[in-house]
Amino acid sequence: MDPDTGDILAMVTYPEYDLNDPFTINLEEIKNSWDALPQTEKNIYLQQMWRNKAITDTYEPGSTFKLITTSIALQEGIAKETDKKGEYGCTGAIEIAGTRIKCWRYYRPHGPESLRDALMNSCNPVFIGLGQKIGVKTYYEYLRKFGLLYKTGVDVPGEAGSIFLAEEKVGPVELATLSFGQRFEVTPIQLVTAVSSIANGGKYVKPRFVTAIVDSETGEKTEIKPEIKNDVISEETASKVRDMMNSVVSEGTGKNAKVEGYTIGGKTGTSEDRRKYQ
Repeated sequence: MDPDTGDILAMVTYPEYDLNDPFTINLEEIKNSWDALPQTEKNIYLQQMWRNKAITDTYEPGSTFKLITTSIALQEGIAKETDKKGEYGCTGAIEIAGTRIKCWRYYRPHGPESLRDALMNSCNPVFIGLGQKIGVKTYYEYLRKFGLLYKTGVDVPGEAGSIFLAEEKVGPVELATLSFGQRFEVTPIQLVTAVSSIANGGKYVKPRFVTAIVDSETGEKTEIKPEIKNDVISEETASKVRDMMNSVVSEGTGKNAKVEGYTIGGKTGTSEDRRKYQ
C-alpha cells in the first residue's frame, strides 16, 4: 500500500487459481474425488478458492501488532525511544492474574532491554508491561484511530470486519494478550492500513484500488482524491517508530528482509490459529 495515497499496489493470496479457468479446483487433496462430490459441496470449495483472503478473512496479527503498542506508548509518554538497556527486562515469562504468559524465547530470556531492543527481539513480557500502563480505555481509543475496530471501506466487495472483545469485557489477561497481538482478529487490509499510518507520518488514509473513473463515451476522466480521515499519532512519534522498525530489519528478528542498498523497516509476527483447536 502506498501510505500517502492509500493506493493498493499489490495484493496476493495463495493458493492461486486460473482466472481463465475458475471452475477447476486448486486443492490437490480433493482433485481426484472432485467429480464424485455433490454440487453443494463443490460450491463451498469454489467459494473458498475465490475468496480474496486479504479482505474477506481475519487473522490474529501476532507480533506485528507490537508496532501499534509501541506507537501508543510513545505517543502517550509511557515510554521513550531513548529508554536505555535495563529500563525493561525479560525473565522468560510474566504472570498476569494467575496466568503465566511466556516470551517466545522463554528458554533463553532476553534479559535487560531498551524499548528498541524489545521491539527488535519481539519480547512479549515488555509489551505486556506497556499494555498494563496504557490501559484498556486508552488502547481502545487508539484502536479506533488506527481503524482497527471498523471496516476500511476499501472499494471492492466482501470486506470483513475485525473481531475484538467489547471494551468493557477486557480483563487483565485479555489486555496482556492484546498488547502482543493475540486473541483478537483483524483483516490484512486493516493491518496494512494501520501500519501505513506509521509510514506516512501519522495519518489514517483509506485504502483504494480506483484512482480515477473514465467515461467510456466521452473520455472524460474524473480523478479521485486520496481520503485522509484523521490524525492517529504525531509525525514525531511515527518517525521514532519507523527508526525502530529499521532496527528490527537491520539487527533484529527481521534480518531476512534486509536488502543491501535499501533502508527497510518491518516487524516480524507469528501467532496461533485457534480455529484449528476448536
